[in-house]
Amino acid sequence: MMITIRVLQVPEVMPEAYWNHFLSQVSAERRTQASRFVRQADAYRSVLGEILTRVNLSRLTGLRPAELSFTRNPYGKPSLSHHSDVQFNVSHSGDWIALISGGTDELGVDVEKLAPIDMQIAERFFSPTESQFLSATPDDRRLNTFYRLWTLKESYIKAVGMGLSIPLDSFAILPDEGGVWYCEQAGAYRFLSQRLDDGHMLAACSAGGELPSQPKIVTLEGLYTELM
Repeated sequence: MMITIRVLQVPEVMPEAYWNHFLSQVSAERRTQASRFVRQADAYRSVLGEILTRVNLSRLTGLRPAELSFTRNPYGKPSLSHHSDVQFNVSHSGDWIALISGGTDELGVDVEKLAPIDMQIAERFFSPTESQFLSATPDDRRLNTFYRLWTLKESYIKAVGMGLSIPLDSFAILPDEGGVWYCEQAGAYRFLSQRLDDGHMLAACSAGGELPSQPKIVTLEGLYTELM
């Protein structure tokens, strides 16, 4: 089962028919959560993240999207209730939602919206070798490099499924001479890092399976059609 990464750009305004149908296909818990958001964009991200997950896992399980049910481990990592062998992970931030699924090994994905940040955060959360790598990066690329490291580390923690019980500074993810990201502490784990656009960074992690070289962009219209 091939690993895929699918990304969806969150619309500023969604057709009412789309929104109503998407709401009807998510869990009651998600609908309640969406109704409590002050900002509509937050509701969109929450609901569309679940819809993207349901549509893609439907292909992998043969079940209808609405028939899928989910559970979480003690650290909050989601899995399918009756198909725990089906691997997936989802993330959303800013204008993008990302889903990684497929294969037989643990998966993680992280999306972050780029924003100015105090680089002293790196000294608190990165390993010494990562902090040194970041410090050696030219000023005009340092913010970009910070988010590469941050999303890569988040994708690894999400793949392992133990949350922040794994201290962020207890492992290092760095590029080798060929620019391939690796983690000595993580053995066979594989990593992908990519800009989605000028303002968002994507990272993905697999415990062993081959990652795709590019994410596939899913349109809102395509998602709606698949769900119908």
